Amino acid sequence: MAPTEQLRVSRKLKCVQALLGFFAYLILVLPYLRRTHGLEKLKPSQRYLLVSNHVSLLDTILLGALLWRSGNYPILVLGDKSVWRDSWFRDALSKPIGFLLERGKLNPGRIAELQKYAGEIKRFNLIVFPEGTRGNGVDVAECRPGIYYVAQESRAPIVPVFIENMQFVSTKTGKFHPVGGRRKIEVHFGDPIPLEGYVSRSREEFTEFVREKISSLRPRC
Repeated sequence: MAPTEQLRVSRKLKCVQALLGFFAYLILVLPYLRRTHGLEKLKPSQRYLLVSNHVSLLDTILLGALLWRSGNYPILVLGDKSVWRDSWFRDALSKPIGFLLERGKLNPGRIAELQKYAGEIKRFNLIVFPEGTRGNGVDVAECRPGIYYVAQESRAPIVPVFIENMQFVSTKTGKFHPVGGRRKIEVHFGDPIPLEGYVSRSREEFTEFVREKISSLRPRC
């Protein structure tokens, strides 16, 4: 597939994301990442829709740092406004990288919001956590239907991602483990799935397809 047409992103935004990526790499990747698998499959000249399992808010920072380090940025992450706006620090962090929705509220315009987000594929690599909530780090839950509308509108190659062992560092309800989690995380990037590999699937088929692709990257004992 030919690279997705790209539109220019402001130099200021790219510099801000590069700075965030640099510091995230220092404080999260270096002490807690053991290795990555398959990141070399991503080409900086291409825009992707990355779909990942979700364990901690640190998932966003981790992926942002790895994509910055490999040259696959800028990024735009689909997030929950109620989570990222509950403190000044999260709010400040989300502004240059986040596209935030009020997920807990019924919104008849939600599909249009998701399509607007998907349209940003011309400027950004898009990151979505399709489970819609943070899990246990082992199982991949059923994906929410929103990912179907994002994929259909973006028509970009989909890259499944599995973050392994983040639960030893941070979870939704547990404490942060600054020592016990060191050098435990591994991140698995799957093969990019071209448009023709998913576009004809129904919404129900597609959400299960995405769940299976993410789950298949989890190492088996």
